[in-house]
Amino acid sequence: MGDYFQVIADVQATDVDASELADSLVRWLIGEGVIMKTPTDCVLGADSGYPPGPDALAVVIDRDERFLTLRSNGVDVSTERRVFHPGQSDLGAVHCPRCGEPVLLSDPATGSVNDQWQPFADALDAWCEGDAGQVRCPHCSLSVTFNDWLWVPGPPFAVGFLGVTFWNWPTLSTQFIERVAEHLGHRLVLTGGKL
Repeated sequence: MGDYFQVIADVQATDVDASELADSLVRWLIGEGVIMKTPTDCVLGADSGYPPGPDALAVVIDRDERFLTLRSNGVDVSTERRVFHPGQSDLGAVHCPRCGEPVLLSDPATGSVNDQWQPFADALDAWCEGDAGQVRCPHCSLSVTFNDWLWVPGPPFAVGFLGVTFWNWPTLSTQFIERVAEHLGHRLVLTGGKL
């Protein structure tokens, strides 16, 4: 068992505009019936979140209603500097967006991280301390901002100031994610996993 989560991370929101964007997004999600207006104790890792609204099933692929009966089934909106990660998922590989070459971050047989992960871990630490968080590609030697690496095929890591976490919801639909991107006017990264 465990709790599953999906995160829509706005990787272009700044620390200055994240709160305003979050307020706008919450109002929109309430208006669309995706979440309820009054926060409750329905999320993990935060004091409160927004319970599923009457039209929550309209934004997921599998309209399985069982998640509606779970204690942790809400939506948490974060507006602070964060690393959004896939929880217990294997790291797998990333591809450089400049040269296209893969960088294997973990051993395929064991799932254990390898030496190639260290520059990414250092970039995350640097980003958390206020830096841009760049990683030099071991193939083409160009520095790439953390959010620009292509995580294939698994769920990516992302860094940002605005994230929306859906706890134990069925898979969010592509159309819904596109509507969220349109509402925010920014590039989004979808990640998720299990705790």
